[in-house]
Amino acid sequence: MMKLLRNKERLNLQKCLAYFAQAGVALCGLLYSNNALSLETTTGEMNSATAPAVSSALTRPSIFDSSPYVEAGYTEDRLTNSAPSWKSQYINLFMPLKAYGLLNVRIENVDRFLLTDQAISFSYAYPFALGVINLDGGYTANAEFLAKNSVGLGWNGNLPDGFGYTLGAAQRNYSDALLNIYSLGVEKNAGQFRIAYTAYISTIDNSQGEFAGRVQAQWISRKDNRLGLTYAEGKEPSVVSAGNLTTIQTQYLQLDGLYRVTKTTAVTAAFWHSKEGNYYQRNGGQLGLRISL
Repeated sequence: MMKLLRNKERLNLQKCLAYFAQAGVALCGLLYSNNALSLETTTGEMNSATAPAVSSALTRPSIFDSSPYVEAGYTEDRLTNSAPSWKSQYINLFMPLKAYGLLNVRIENVDRFLLTDQAISFSYAYPFALGVINLDGGYTANAEFLAKNSVGLGWNGNLPDGFGYTLGAAQRNYSDALLNIYSLGVEKNAGQFRIAYTAYISTIDNSQGEFAGRVQAQWISRKDNRLGLTYAEGKEPSVVSAGNLTTIQTQYLQLDGLYRVTKTTAVTAAFWHSKEGNYYQRNGGQLGLRISL
């Protein structure tokens, strides 16, 4: 009897962590705000490369045993100050490594302020019995407005009754400033639904910390179709022009989703509106094609 109870508890833990990881990847990976907080490539999948591999699939979230995929897509933002639209093209490679973790690599070509940046970023996640540890980094060649380089470390932990929590710290090195970001979040999983809140404190060049918050809700169907809603507000670091990273009052609203056309093909899409202090407002969208390998 005790063995059966332990197995049941282990399966419940696996289910909770799997939902957490899948929801985090789907929702956070579709956040396309210009604000530096929302540009985190960490999305909750990172880790310690020196940690030992987990030998049993029962002790890790199911996303670590899912199929790899490649996604290509396009984004565009239209600004209210008559400035040229922002555009980007990206390729994303998602590679679950079973007991050895999970690796995500993204390459982007981004056009803003009549300039172009090319960037590559990665995130690596490794599962433990009580959560997932995450490591991420990024590099931009000849950076004009994106971070020249970045590194982040985070932890996604599980709590009883479908609750979870996140802890994170990241550093981004821009051409004109050094940005530090610290985050603390809590979430609740209930069947096919997930709701989460994350609080951020950010500092530019060790200045006084500024606070922002983000609320996310998501629905995941039994066929893995997804629909998410994100709202963020607060004082966030934002690149308002080339070489000008500053903290401004922002508001951000996004609707995103994933629809599976076949077992191996899916379409991702997102629509958003952002108010960047008194500088401008942005209305944008994203469209991507995902193919399982």
